[in-house]
Amino acid sequence: MFGTNPVFSITIIVFYVLGFICATLAILRSRTPQGAVAWVIGLITMPFFTVPLFIVFGHSKFYGYTNRRRSLDKKINAKLTLMQDELFQDVAQPYELHQVMNSISSLCKPGFTRHNKIELLIDAKETYSAMLTQLEKAEKYIIFQFYVFRADSIGYKFSEVLIRKARQGVKVNFLYDEIGTEIPSELVEEMKDAGIEVCHFNSLRGKGHFQINFRNHRKILIVDGQFAFVGGLNIGDDYLGLWPDLGPWRDTHVMMSGPSVIACQMTHAKDWFWCTQKDLNVDWMIQPANGEANILILPTGPADNKHNCLLSHIAMVNAAQKRLWIANPYLVPPESLLDAILLAALRGVDVRFIIPSYSDAWIVMIACQVYVARLLKHGVKVYRYREGFLHEKVILVDDLFAVVGSANFDFRSMFINFEITLVAQEEKFIKDVEKMLQQDFKQCKEVDLSEFKNLSLWQKISTRAANLMAPLL
Repeated sequence: MFGTNPVFSITIIVFYVLGFICATLAILRSRTPQGAVAWVIGLITMPFFTVPLFIVFGHSKFYGYTNRRRSLDKKINAKLTLMQDELFQDVAQPYELHQVMNSISSLCKPGFTRHNKIELLIDAKETYSAMLTQLEKAEKYIIFQFYVFRADSIGYKFSEVLIRKARQGVKVNFLYDEIGTEIPSELVEEMKDAGIEVCHFNSLRGKGHFQINFRNHRKILIVDGQFAFVGGLNIGDDYLGLWPDLGPWRDTHVMMSGPSVIACQMTHAKDWFWCTQKDLNVDWMIQPANGEANILILPTGPADNKHNCLLSHIAMVNAAQKRLWIANPYLVPPESLLDAILLAALRGVDVRFIIPSYSDAWIVMIACQVYVARLLKHGVKVYRYREGFLHEKVILVDDLFAVVGSANFDFRSMFINFEITLVAQEEKFIKDVEKMLQQDFKQCKEVDLSEFKNLSLWQKISTRAANLMAPLL
């Protein structure tokens, strides 16, 4: 065949040569050994499929991107120093916090702040209602930052309020990720005509190289510096259960007031400066909330000097002595995080995971089966949520603290995405999260290890093959 079809022969040779070249680049540039191994195996064995993927996903100028981001963060940090000093007046002292919580707070400034109020919001109906209520009250400014904003019925409802508020003189920042969001140009122009500053995150920023690694996965809404919302929900009809293919979505968000709002605002200020090269012109005065919650706002991303997202999650797991309950839609964790979870189970902690019964990412669902089997073998209880698509990102540790944020239990959130995580210490909030998760367990079916003993050969091969790709997911 090769002799009669030289074009075919040359094509094969070219792809295999490119595969070896790309494999060499993967070894030199991958951020983790697991990622390097996954790329090398794929590039050498399946170059026709993996070389194009590597060009898009792997050749991402990672360090050039992070260095540019760090350079800009350094500039904006100098300007935010005064606000940080103000926040330090409300920082919880080391003796007020658990030792592990102190280690988490050391990953970002200003750390845990005191005197916050926090409210748990369950699912889209409750979350969107609270958001729209506060938006209607806006008098000075609105910060509206989401990974996904859909131009559907709920999206237009939010955009109508934002446009109306902007025309009333309220300053509106609208920041979205251009990978997660596609907004019709007509709607963008209508927003701009109303005076809204619209900007995408520049996830595709690069010097001539198309790459889609650096996604801003954060969800932040701030009104007048008084109220802030963070969590797992984006803006779209799918979160209201209006997508029949996925059915109802199960998600969690929080609303807060107090010094933690300014900490959220500082996170947005850095993203806004990255996108626009402009300072965030808003109110930086701390609004008293007279609450009892100690709250840490932990923004993480690829420009961190350490792997802050991974390290903080390992620290949270290590803090558990009695109970570690986790709900997350994407269970493909790095080995170090998985080992911490297994060690928690081995020391007698009640470790439970809630994961979806089905997913919007089929390859992740296949890959996670390997991790589920390993967890079950070590005594971890795993539950599959049956009443729709579970998308919440929640952690409950003992009666010590509760976590709600945007980060998934996967390599992308731990190393590549820009995420925001809230860690809260307050008795009522912890009880509310406990009650919410108990209700979630009632909507689940517990996974039995026996289902993994009867897999067909094809199922075993497919799950293991998908697992090899976990560092790239």
